[in-house]
Parts: sequence; structure tokens; C-alpha cells
Amino acid sequence: MAIPWSDVVYLVGLTEAIDDYGFPTTGESERKKVFANKKSIRSSEYYQAKQSGIDLAFTYEIRSIDYDGEEKLYLSADDEEPHEIERTYEKGEFVELICKRKADDHAV
Repeated sequence: MAIPWSDVVYLVGLTEAIDDYGFPTTGESERKKVFANKKSIRSSEYYQAKQSGIDLAFTYEIRSIDYDGEEKLYLSADDEEPHEIERTYEKGEFVELICKRKADDHAV
């Protein structure tokens, strides 16, 4: 059995900015370190998402107080591959972050 809260993830929100040419662009906020529990994707949820063309990768459970609507999740401080938070599920003082890999999004 895994030790509770032994995983560390980094949450990142999206910010609006202006690039060097004066055009609007989207940037990332600073990475916020959060302790989490890694969980499996429920099979029914996985197959329902798959029918819609979404490949869910994993779920992390964190404390609700640590989540502030961030859209991306990284598995390490120097990870370069973002994972998009596809959906959240609040369970009292906890929230589950259901994620997909950004690289899995082939349609965009």
C-alpha cells in the first residue's frame, strides 16, 4: 500500500500576457508544489472519455485548500511535459484532479 500524501505534483495556472510584438499570449504562473495521492482512473470514466476522443492518463487527489483552479499539472519541478487537468471532482476537504497528457491531444 502506498504511503498517503507521498507524491508531489506541481500545479500551474494560465495567465494572460502581451508578447514582445504587442499581441496577447498565454503564459504560465509559477509552479506550486503540492502533496498528493495518485489514484487510478475509474474504468467507466476512462471509457466514457475515450468515446469522446479524450485519453485520461491519471488522477491525483489533493487537499481542496491547495487547489485554486489551476489548469495544468507537472509531475516534477523540471518536467517539461504538461498534463492538462481535464476535470475536477470535489469530495469535501479533498479534490480529485483527472488529467490527460498534453501530448495525447492530437486533434489540436
